[in-house]
Amino acid sequence: MADQLTRQQLYDRIRETSKDAYILEEMKRLGFWENSTQPTLSEALIQREATLQKELNQLLDQQRKYNSREQLLRDMRKKKLKESKEKQAATKERQEAKRQLKAQKWAESKQKEIVYLGESVSGGLNEKTSNQALLAKYQLPDFTSVLELAEAMKVSLAQLRFLAFHRAVSKTSHYHFYSVPKKTGGKRLISAPKPLLKKCQHWILESILYKITPSEHVHGFVPKKSIVTNAKPHLHKDIVVNLDLKDFFPSISYKRVKGLFMNLGYSEQLATILALICTHYDMDKVNVDGDVYFVQKGERILPQGSPASPAITTLIAYTMDKRLQGLAKKLGFTYTRYADDLTFSTDASNEGNIAALLYFAKQVVEDEGFTVHPDKTHVMRRGSQQKVTGIVVNDKLGVDRTILRKFRAFLHQASQFGWGKNKWGNGDNPRQSALAFASFVMMVDKEKGTKLMNQIKVIADNSLPTEKKTTVSQEPQKQNQEEKTNTSTPTSQDWWDIF
Repeated sequence: MADQLTRQQLYDRIRETSKDAYILEEMKRLGFWENSTQPTLSEALIQREATLQKELNQLLDQQRKYNSREQLLRDMRKKKLKESKEKQAATKERQEAKRQLKAQKWAESKQKEIVYLGESVSGGLNEKTSNQALLAKYQLPDFTSVLELAEAMKVSLAQLRFLAFHRAVSKTSHYHFYSVPKKTGGKRLISAPKPLLKKCQHWILESILYKITPSEHVHGFVPKKSIVTNAKPHLHKDIVVNLDLKDFFPSISYKRVKGLFMNLGYSEQLATILALICTHYDMDKVNVDGDVYFVQKGERILPQGSPASPAITTLIAYTMDKRLQGLAKKLGFTYTRYADDLTFSTDASNEGNIAALLYFAKQVVEDEGFTVHPDKTHVMRRGSQQKVTGIVVNDKLGVDRTILRKFRAFLHQASQFGWGKNKWGNGDNPRQSALAFASFVMMVDKEKGTKLMNQIKVIADNSLPTEKKTTVSQEPQKQNQEEKTNTSTPTSQDWWDIF
């Protein structure tokens, strides 16, 4: 029968109540109770006995559990473990949902925003509010997002992030590094940006930096000004004082460049990106198991070689120039600056103020975060030759006659024996050095410079001797960059650096 109980089931039901209670229940169920002989005990008593037996069984069950402390603990542990696993599963599910949502938002933000650019430089990337009043005052382009900035530079957001990212250790470098001789001896490290970075630096120069009017007393790397315009204010002066700033470009840190862009009105986010593009750090080249790594050495600074660096120095030194001009005016001097060369001039009647000028000028320079080179301060009086950025200013703008005589002798030797038989200045390429010097002379004296330039053009170019070629750095990148530099059009500034 479908409802027939097994032996074990019968036993369990009898054990829960009693044998009489079970018989009574079954007799009632089958309809035999009314017509059959009643059990020994009355129905009420049987039911009461069954209830009490059930309660007794429950109490005995509980007693057995309490008597078995270990069993009780195991049951509690199982219960807690089950609850814990359920809670962990729910937590894991929530965290996974959050992780997926965060990953999705991160992927979306990377397409539109830059939220991280490396350790120690990413703190202000969430500050996106620019000062529209300042930007309007200087007529500078305003951007509501970094995506707009990238579009203005005509690069992708991924490229902008790559160029600005600050890495302490990297397998790539955005610069070629090489050295050129200084006019006073030693080597000057040039950091030449690679094409994509140079493109962005040029955009910053043309679209932002050149829109800010520099101090009228600054002539270095300013459009329509030159070493000639820097020298003219000091013509026919009885006393000319020259000071030189030590490590001019390297003394300008990333923080100062970032501060400049913020002072122009850009948000901290945009200022951070612009400053990272315009600065770099010295690095060591390390070879590990055949792989080359560039390892950061020192803080981020303004590189010599970036097209934006000179204009940045001009704007950062704006306050210094104003203070030095005020000092010069108070003491009766004329003041100009070309890059790191400071020049003051005055009449003989003002001789007594020279010491005060030197003392207070040094204080102003140091107060503005720069350093006066202790070995390059010169006071030139009218009785001797007076030079300002290589130009003689005693009676008229001119080039040192002794140097001109030596240069003509050098050209004569080159016409007789070729460029490889002689050397001019500190450069490795005599012909390029000659062209640079001739362009310098042409700026000062057009007639003399034109004659020298024509003389150079008729001299056969026999190229550098073999031994010169083999002394160039063995590093391919550096060699290629130097060759590129040597074949570029020379300027008076090239001569200023190499002679």
